Amino acid sequence: MMEAGLIMKRWLKVLVTLGTLLVAFGWMQQTKTAKAESVGYSVSTITPKNQDDKQVTYFALRVKPNQQQKLTIVIHNSSKSDKQFQVGVNQALTNTNGVIDYSQANPKLDSSLKVGIKDIFSKDSTQKVTVKARSGKKVSVEYKMPAKKIDGMILGGIYVKELKNDQANSKKNGVTISNAFAYVVGVRLRESGIDVAPDMRLNTVKAGQISGLNQIQANLQNPRPGLMKALKVVSKVTKQGSSKTVLSQTKENMAMAPNTNFNYSIPWGDKQLSAGDYTLKLDAYAKGGYHWQFTKNFTISQKDINSLKNRINTPQKNYFWWFVAGGIIIVLLLAIIIYLLMKNRKKNDDEDQAE
Repeated sequence: MMEAGLIMKRWLKVLVTLGTLLVAFGWMQQTKTAKAESVGYSVSTITPKNQDDKQVTYFALRVKPNQQQKLTIVIHNSSKSDKQFQVGVNQALTNTNGVIDYSQANPKLDSSLKVGIKDIFSKDSTQKVTVKARSGKKVSVEYKMPAKKIDGMILGGIYVKELKNDQANSKKNGVTISNAFAYVVGVRLRESGIDVAPDMRLNTVKAGQISGLNQIQANLQNPRPGLMKALKVVSKVTKQGSSKTVLSQTKENMAMAPNTNFNYSIPWGDKQLSAGDYTLKLDAYAKGGYHWQFTKNFTISQKDINSLKNRINTPQKNYFWWFVAGGIIIVLLLAIIIYLLMKNRKKNDDEDQAE
């Protein structure tokens, strides 16, 4: 009897310790998330009269040739200390995930872009501003449209990032400027209410890597000043002359900015392709009933294979939820053991009383 009681007490201590650790771990995760979401500032817009879509908070403007205009945003600093920000107007790009990106100040522009953000916004649009604690500050950027009428849209974004003194990574001057968080206010300028239809071209296809992962990279281009929405791409790779699929991927909910290109990537996964001739078949669908079909042959050389050798092909697995599941199973098993011990003790007590 005493031995059973001691065992039960030991298991209870283990159970309480595990339970405390799991609760503490969960609390730390929630605290970390809360801190990440609390950035201490926000950005709002003052929309002008030529806003042609009243339902959105970004700048969706109807403009005219030679039109000159200032666009004003308000940076709200809700923290207890002064903050410094960098403000700039960036061209809309399409990143490797098929997402429209406004974060690059000096990007490589697509060859089809005739008039971009940097062509119409003044150099003074890039500026550093200080906003006092618990206050707001208006910041203006100015553009001037070309004299010649343009088709479609010019798409970009006013990019606002907080600047911080990072003492931990100090360089020669003792201070390094790094951004902790960023806001983007979209800017869409068009001279007509009729949207230009997007288009798609398949340029190069080659083997490459992203973050150490082997990929087949198909460069897709939207050469027109029209926005491509709800993009879905279905792709498969075969050996040239064969119908057997060696790689395949379907990706949905992408988009392409006007006059941009990006490398649509098909991961190798756990496969190791050999040098040889291959064929890519790709179908792309976009909102509005658009459908493009491409078939393109390409070659992976032995030089390509050697350059990709000994690199990671599959992403490292995240075992976090396995640990959580294991912890839950341990707690359940301990609860069952304690229940059985207590039941056995009660049975023994009942038998002692009967005697």
